[in-house]
Order: sequence, then C-alpha cells, then structure tokens
Amino acid sequence: MSFRRMLFLFGMLFILFNVAGCGGFSDRRTIWKSKRALAARKKDLEELREIRGRLRRIIEMKIQAVQLLESTNRVLASKYIELGSYNLAREVLEEAEYLNPHSAFLKKDLGECYYFLGRSSIERGDKEENFTLSRRYFEASLDLEPDLIEARYGLGLLLFFGYGDVYGAIEEMKRILEYEPDNVEAHFALGRFYYELDELGKSLGEYITLTRILPKGSPKHKKAEENIIKISRERSSNE
Repeated sequence: MSFRRMLFLFGMLFILFNVAGCGGFSDRRTIWKSKRALAARKKDLEELREIRGRLRRIIEMKIQAVQLLESTNRVLASKYIELGSYNLAREVLEEAEYLNPHSAFLKKDLGECYYFLGRSSIERGDKEENFTLSRRYFEASLDLEPDLIEARYGLGLLLFFGYGDVYGAIEEMKRILEYEPDNVEAHFALGRFYYELDELGKSLGEYITLTRILPKGSPKHKKAEENIIKISRERSSNE
C-alpha cells in the first residue's frame, strides 16, 4: 500500500472514529483504557503491550471497512448506471474517489458516469459540462494507467459521440488494438467510425476481422456478417 493511500485511509479512520464513536462499546473502552494507561504516572509494560495490540486490531478493521466501502460503492454505481440512475452513480463514485483518489479504475468509472450523464442531458450547457468532466476523468485515468483499455475505449466513445471527433476516436481504438489485437469492441467501434467517414473498405476490413475472431453462430458474429453484406452492397452500388 502506498504512503499516499495510507494517509487517506487514516484520514477516513479519523472520521470514522469521531463520527461513529469508534464503532462500538468495545472499541470505545479500548480507547478509554489507552488514554488512562498513557496518563498514568507509572506505566505498566504488559498493559501497554495489550493496548497496542487492541489498537492495531481496531485500525486494521477500520482500514478493511474503508476498502470494502470503496469496492461496494463501485459495484453499487455500476448497478445505478444499468438502471439509468446516473446521478446516484456519480454520488457513490465521488465518495469512493475520496477514499482512494489515486485509483485509475475509479477515475475510469467516473468518466463513464459523466459520459452517460452527458448523453442523457437535455440542456446543452449540462451536456457540455458533463462531457468535459468525462474527458477529464478518462484522461486522468490514462495518466495513471496508460494501458487501461476500458478507459481508452470510453474516451474513444466520448470523442465520437460527445465531440464528433471521429479521427481522435479512431486513434484511441487503434491504441487499444496495439495492446489487444483481438479486442472485439474496438474492432466494432472502428468499423462504425470508418463507415461514418465513408471509408467503406477499411470498415469492411474490421468486420471481416471480427468474423475470424468471433465464434460462429454468436450474436456478434451474426452482426458482423450483416454489416459485411450491407457495406458490400453499398460499395457495389457506388462503383
């Protein structure tokens, strides 16, 4: 565990101790005994050793609680996003980020959340603000973990759907394929992006690649085949 992470965890412990009253009567009693032992004029060695052990157990329990809360918030946020409750997802993710502000995965989650908030926003100002925050979080995630594919994929979608930056979106998907040449979602995205640029040959190539990667008979394999037929017809009509 890094020194910065320990500092933030102990910051949360301070809050837990003060707000939750040390988590129960047993913990409060240990704190009270510790204060009494330290204030005593004559210090008892065995009592100090016993108190030290109890205090360490309390701290370990609180640290575990903080880590579990972070994980719980991430899972809860994903459920909220599935339900379309993006503001609730944002709230729990922001709490999780407070617990662990240097997590690339949390910043990726927040990037996705703000992306969906932007897609669902009606007011132009809200949409732009959410897309800006989404981009900021995706880029912060990639600064911490440059090979975090989920963050790069999310950034690519944001550039395409949020900013209309098709070329930027293509570059992000290409970088994913540098890490994972058989990444299905990146190939599908590239097929769509090239199609939007009317680069039908490149789009067709992506879908042909997908038919080699995907299991025959799978829904995605079928979708790739349908796109191949569609693009092939368009190319024939243009010739």
